[in-house]
Amino acid sequence: MARRAIITLPALTLRLQAQGPQTALQLAAAAGVDRSQVSRTLAAANDAVVQIGAARRARYALRRPVRTIGARWPIFRIDDVGRAHEWGELEAFHGGFRMTWAATASPLWAGAFADVDGWVDGCPFFVSDLRPQGFLGRALARRLSDSLLLPADPTRWSDDDTLVFLQTAGDDLPGNLVVGETPLRRALAQPDNAPDWVADSDRATRYPALAAESMQTGVPGSSAGGEQPKFLVYLQPAPLAAPDVSPPPPQAVLVKFSQPLDTPSGRRWADLLAAESHALAILTAAGEAAGEARVLDAGGRRFLEVPRFDRVGAHGRRGVVSLGALHEALGTGPANTWVQAAETFAATGLIAPEALGAIRRRHAFGELIGNIDMHFGNLAFWLDDSAPFRLAPAYDMLPMLWAPTTGGEIVPRTFAPLPPSPTHAADWSIAAHWAAAFWQRVAADPCISPEFAATAHTCAETISRLITRFSTA
Repeated sequence: MARRAIITLPALTLRLQAQGPQTALQLAAAAGVDRSQVSRTLAAANDAVVQIGAARRARYALRRPVRTIGARWPIFRIDDVGRAHEWGELEAFHGGFRMTWAATASPLWAGAFADVDGWVDGCPFFVSDLRPQGFLGRALARRLSDSLLLPADPTRWSDDDTLVFLQTAGDDLPGNLVVGETPLRRALAQPDNAPDWVADSDRATRYPALAAESMQTGVPGSSAGGEQPKFLVYLQPAPLAAPDVSPPPPQAVLVKFSQPLDTPSGRRWADLLAAESHALAILTAAGEAAGEARVLDAGGRRFLEVPRFDRVGAHGRRGVVSLGALHEALGTGPANTWVQAAETFAATGLIAPEALGAIRRRHAFGELIGNIDMHFGNLAFWLDDSAPFRLAPAYDMLPMLWAPTTGGEIVPRTFAPLPPSPTHAADWSIAAHWAAAFWQRVAADPCISPEFAATAHTCAETISRLITRFSTA
């Protein structure tokens, strides 16, 4: 008489480790045993094996510890007055992750990125988007890579690497999410008048010192995207004269800075930063950006001070997520421009038609001012529980066509923006008038070098000819 097949818990867990989540029927078939035997064996696994879903969707997954930081982490949101709220819990398993929401209802967009049980193959997009990016992100990653045993280049990080980073340095990142109890406690302990607080009257002395420190270590402020050298501070406005009036709240600002102004590269970057201030002013007037920037020359450099729209006062935050994170998570195929990606989102209802129109206008404006750096990290959406996603204010809009080379050389550039397609002519026409105003402002700005002012004048003439031929306004 043949011996009855049996299945042991180690054998089951080994299969779950190798194959990822499996139904009881799949496990039973692989082992050649009855499904009831699988169920009895799994009952002895305690919390190591978790049932995902119920009834016909039920499958079993094996928890996966991530190095020394555990296998599950609460995710918190900090609101606009600085209070923390638990948003959900992230759990790591062999084969993927599960997100369980703290509220009775999941975010309206959740079904587009995870199944009905909160299962996703990789780290959720709103967590992976917290990976360090840009100038400050690379500096932060280099500083922590040895102690955390991470690659120095954060673009090479795995999901696990990102989670390890978030437990150590995830308390002050763009947006309003904090992953883990310890980072949250650090975030809530952030004191008023910390080292990165700058009085408005001290900008001319503090900014050059912070720029020098940032070039050496990348320490000032949290990680923020963008390749231009920068630091992050809280700006304390000057007190009001009236003693019975409350002082203005501090404002979180991102401060970009040029190389020394007495170098060709520094002079050109100074022109580009001044140009960015004009682009932001025009977009703010059009309702596409959140505030005007200030330009300051001090310590032999030019500084561009841009208000952060993901911060409110001293401690409040707002949630944001990049187009790049959404596009990667949605998995809808390649897209080369903001507009191509946005059209996919609009077709699936993830962004509203008005957001698509705004993205078309921003993209056209960028083309018409020579912004050749409109990558997917330079467009963002508000991250809350609502759907469709709402477009966040514009940022990093400047004429990068004329940026110095990586070696610091200034080379001639050809500005030849293309006319619009007939289907986008209306949005293009609006953006073209923004661009005309932009180039006129740049050409007339005394902070702009004579050389770049001449370039701006020529570009203004180019835009004028395009408007004459193709504008529908």
